Amino acid sequence: MATQTPDAPKTFHAPGGRRSTDEILRQRSDLGTLGGLATMLDCMPDWVMILNEDRQIIFGNKALRDSVDGRVGPNFLGLRMGELLDCRQAVLAPSGCGTGLACRYCGGVNAILRALDGKEANFECRIATSRAGAYDLRVWASPFHWQDQHHVLVVAIDESNEKRRQVLEKIFFHDLLNTAANIHGISDLLRIDPESVDELKDDLYRTADELVNEIRSQRLLLAAERNELQVNFSPENSQELVESVVQPYRHQSLAVGRNIVIAPGNAAFVFQTDKTLLRRVLGNLLKNALEASKPGETIELGAEEKPERFVFWCQSPLPIPRAVQLQMFQRNFSTKGPGRGVGTYSVRLLTERYLGGQVSLLSSPESGTRFGLSFAKHDANGKILEVGTAHPLPSALTAEPFPDPRTPSRQCVLQPGGTGQTSPTTG
Repeated sequence: MATQTPDAPKTFHAPGGRRSTDEILRQRSDLGTLGGLATMLDCMPDWVMILNEDRQIIFGNKALRDSVDGRVGPNFLGLRMGELLDCRQAVLAPSGCGTGLACRYCGGVNAILRALDGKEANFECRIATSRAGAYDLRVWASPFHWQDQHHVLVVAIDESNEKRRQVLEKIFFHDLLNTAANIHGISDLLRIDPESVDELKDDLYRTADELVNEIRSQRLLLAAERNELQVNFSPENSQELVESVVQPYRHQSLAVGRNIVIAPGNAAFVFQTDKTLLRRVLGNLLKNALEASKPGETIELGAEEKPERFVFWCQSPLPIPRAVQLQMFQRNFSTKGPGRGVGTYSVRLLTERYLGGQVSLLSSPESGTRFGLSFAKHDANGKILEVGTAHPLPSALTAEPFPDPRTPSRQCVLQPGGTGQTSPTTG
């Protein structure tokens, strides 16, 4: 691999240097002398790429070309894998795919780096796109040598459907079954002692409401991912909306021993939003905070009106580890084990793709954790601004200084099962 120099591109992880367009075309032309290689790889149904020493694509098979043609066109030679797939971290990274803070925990780039070191690798790769989409990939990377050139052969399989099946199995066979069992237990008590109806009716209603709410939540998420969600904006009062989110959670089992409060000075203002979706987003943030909190701790929910935007937030005292922050909002990424990890992902999906806002995260041992939602105000004609134009909130994920580019990190962080990513996150 090319040696990094003091004036090399900045990076937090993998080297950021690139080959010129002429060099990329020469490398692609050299592959053509392999005869039937391209034809053979074009017959494979999975995505296949050949990368050079700087992780740039010098060949992509037909399955890959067909998949990305509508977005980037056929001329994607020279891009890196994350750039081709619209990874949001590749957009934020100082020198493109593989050079960002979060790239340290990316199974895709870590598999490629291992292959460049002469070892085969097989890692999971979760990608959150800049358009609030997601990929769940299994990436195989192998060393590939040709004409004294060190390349990497990459095969990527989309595991999104399998991951979705695991999530639904976890929800329906564990979470919903537990809630249904609670309803059955309360009903059994009513059957044995009909006179206890006044004492148990509220518990029965709340438990049944939890069951229906979880089913609706999954139906909404599936519709959102399929771009089938209908958004209905109307004038809403921020104070009433926050109260409508907080009140039901105070009576749920998650809140036992914990305090849920509306933040002091919570602002009351009228703004345009889809009430159902925003309540769902704030509810997911509140649920996430409750699951991560300890008895006796306090969770705050609040709203604030700023000159250029409206802000909602959820504050909890427990800090989130740095490695978890860097992987937050990825689909199927959770500290709670397999089959979880759609909570914060759905927050970003609904907020950025449908509500026209932005999501932020600030976390430290001193101040705890705050998730923020930022929404731009209307223009002079009362039109809601386009998705992604909301003024961004500050983020702790960009506060770390650049490391010395002469010593780029080559750390490959592994978890049990060989995912190439750390296991902790919220979900």
